Amino acid sequence: MNNPESRLSDYIDALNAENNPEKHQDTADTPELEKLLASVRLVRTLRDPVFPEPGYPQELAKAVASSLSRSAESNSKPGWKNKRVAGRSRRKWFLQPVTALVAGLLLFALFTSWNGLFNRDVAYAMEKAVAQLFNYHGVLEMRSKNAAGEEWMVRQAELWSDGDKYAVRQNDGALTVNNGEQKWQIRPQSKEVALLPLVPDSTRTGFDLRDEAKLAKQYPHTVTGSEMIAGRQAIKLEISPPGGLTYYLWIDKETNLPIQLQTAMQNALQTTYTFVSFEPNTQIDTKIFDYQLPEGYKVVEKEPGQLVATAEEASAISQLTPLLPQEAPARIFAFKERIVLDYGDTTIVETAAKGSFEPVANAALGAAAGGPLEVWWERLRWRQAGLEIQAEGSRREELARQIAADLTLPDTGENLVSKAQVKIPVDMEMAKANQQQVDRGSSPWQLDPMQVSLTFVNLKVSPEGIIGEPKIPAASFKLVSNNGAEAVVEVASGPISKVYLQRLVRQDETGIWSVVGYNPAW
Repeated sequence: MNNPESRLSDYIDALNAENNPEKHQDTADTPELEKLLASVRLVRTLRDPVFPEPGYPQELAKAVASSLSRSAESNSKPGWKNKRVAGRSRRKWFLQPVTALVAGLLLFALFTSWNGLFNRDVAYAMEKAVAQLFNYHGVLEMRSKNAAGEEWMVRQAELWSDGDKYAVRQNDGALTVNNGEQKWQIRPQSKEVALLPLVPDSTRTGFDLRDEAKLAKQYPHTVTGSEMIAGRQAIKLEISPPGGLTYYLWIDKETNLPIQLQTAMQNALQTTYTFVSFEPNTQIDTKIFDYQLPEGYKVVEKEPGQLVATAEEASAISQLTPLLPQEAPARIFAFKERIVLDYGDTTIVETAAKGSFEPVANAALGAAAGGPLEVWWERLRWRQAGLEIQAEGSRREELARQIAADLTLPDTGENLVSKAQVKIPVDMEMAKANQQQVDRGSSPWQLDPMQVSLTFVNLKVSPEGIIGEPKIPAASFKLVSNNGAEAVVEVASGPISKVYLQRLVRQDETGIWSVVGYNPAW
């Protein structure tokens, strides 16, 4: 490889992989490149730079880059060339690419915090560390805190994870094991072994290392400091999901792996998951993943289902004709009247459609297979060809479109409320107070546009208040549109034909609805 930039890039990657920095024979074939590699190795030894003031690295980087740029421009003038003809060939190679490389190195060094030159971003380093995580053993503690600041221990669990295999031992001694072929729970108190459905778990403990690393890299995040967590020095990340609530993640400095998660305060509760002990890529006794019936225990079957090799086998067991995405699943599980397609980070469940399709009250509505599509957090649900289909996980939209080609997600730019004939001014301070009330666990009905509409219409009919059963019953209300930010509810009887609502404070599933307009019935 003759390109010096590529050589330097490969050398940096080798250092980043913790390879011996002295093993660079045959990398540098010129004195200039050898000096640059030596500088890289020196910069690599830097740790925890201290800057005189906030924003100093960015300002210095800009100044250095600007200076280098002016130097390069002046060196390119004709007069300079005439004075330096003898060195033109060598300097053309050295001053242009190497100046750019030095500028890049300075930018790398100056924008780097305590993770060093090569971990340009904490979340990026965490993603790489998780990709190299083969197994781990640890003890996970789960604590909850209410809005009043009262905190208590919920549970503590011992975890073993090895690829797709895992085991979880709870406080009461119950041990749940999934070895990829069987899933069971050993219950010492009742001396039972329950055979459980062998289906993918969306979360094993509430704190999945791989999921958290992926989300941290995906969402806007800020390093807010460094703290000791369970005896480990950890970097604290503030993560801000778009349209969601800020939460915190702590990353072990030594391993670059997440060791603590603190959720946002929702419904007046906040949960913190902490690995009070954690051993990554360690020696695990694989016997824990072997199914054995302890002496004196009885077996309790819980519709365990079967791991099958083909869709035809799944159909024979479930008595369903599955609809398959173009991409084949990693595993297929078959149950009576249910088929589960496992794609690792995404799961598709198909069951026999029964009764009417009723979306969750607070779900946004799209369209699929000529009917409604329920959009609820990371789940899509619709009906097609006699099946009710549910896709959940990071690739839900991509795989769902392979089944329902006409799948359409809600359009948040549709501006539904502009069609309201009567506009209602909203007191934002009151809306914020109501949102805080709901966050504390009160008045959850404000999360449902149907309930908000029912209350609004009946107060129009009975301004003195709703006593007993409402005069306009719930059966008269129908949700016709919900794009996640705005909603429209039709009313079959009474003085109002349509109610228009908005999420004014928070545009996600935790946000309350406010009436912003309506259409009279006459």
